[in-house]
Amino acid sequence: MNALAPIIVFCYNRPYHLEQTLEALSRNELADLSTLYIYCDGPKEGASEEQRQKINEVRQVARKRQWCKEVHVVEREENVGLMNNIVGAVTEIINQYGRVIVLEDDMLTSPGTLQYFNDALELYKDEEKVMHIVSYMFPHRWPLPDTFLYSVPYPGGGWATWSRSWKYYPKDIEPLYHYWKDKWSYFNYWNHDERDLVKQLEDNYNGTLRTWFIRYYAVLLQIGGLTLYPGQSLVTNIGFDGTGDNCVRLERNPYWIEKLAPSVKVERINNIKEHRLGAHEIYAFHSGRWYNRRRRIRMMNKVLSFFRLPLIKL
Repeated sequence: MNALAPIIVFCYNRPYHLEQTLEALSRNELADLSTLYIYCDGPKEGASEEQRQKINEVRQVARKRQWCKEVHVVEREENVGLMNNIVGAVTEIINQYGRVIVLEDDMLTSPGTLQYFNDALELYKDEEKVMHIVSYMFPHRWPLPDTFLYSVPYPGGGWATWSRSWKYYPKDIEPLYHYWKDKWSYFNYWNHDERDLVKQLEDNYNGTLRTWFIRYYAVLLQIGGLTLYPGQSLVTNIGFDGTGDNCVRLERNPYWIEKLAPSVKVERINNIKEHRLGAHEIYAFHSGRWYNRRRRIRMMNKVLSFFRLPLIKL
């Protein structure tokens, strides 16, 4: 067996979420062979006694038992923020191992998630075009293959990558901003009528926001990197309850997956390009199925025409 990728779990002040995440992770088929790093962020300046108590409870959960074969708990003395915590830890671990699996404290994994990640990391390790792997798949209507490729990464359900891809993570956002500022329609195409992604990049450039993923999203999109998705989700997110730093409270969580795939078979995709139906299903989710079908198809055809691909008939 090839060496298994190390796992990083990031956490801060949600002991209940973290314990559920670690319990699910420990039930993975490869957990007893894997190395786990738990990075606990520290208290913010001026944190209340209640907030400090939550942070201490998180650290108690992290050390509660042997969640994987090896467990290393890193406790930040001060609050470094989600972006610095993720970028610093991923860089450190990936430089040591060459690959990494990343989870946050609100992700419930199915028993086959680690197997899926490790199989994909090994199978595509030398495929330069494949730069990112995710374990979450959005709710969709049409059947999809076991795995497929899509041009847009997603961070909200666990992900994995290699040092060959992570080396592109931009330290300076200014070149990215100037590259994309005249291409906003393409940059934001999967968000349909919203400007969330555009605004995130603008706010990061202006210094009013510091988020890691928008930078990685922008650079992977710029260089044409592809992301491997499972046809059925292996992960669901329990964090849309207003308790996280970057997750708002949703009365109805549209990302919730009621039934996870127990496992996903990973076989090499010979035609390394975006899967048309998979791309359409993800786009349809973000557009909202409540939009009428003709409008969705017209919007999708704009994207297809950009790539000079065959259009979908109305």
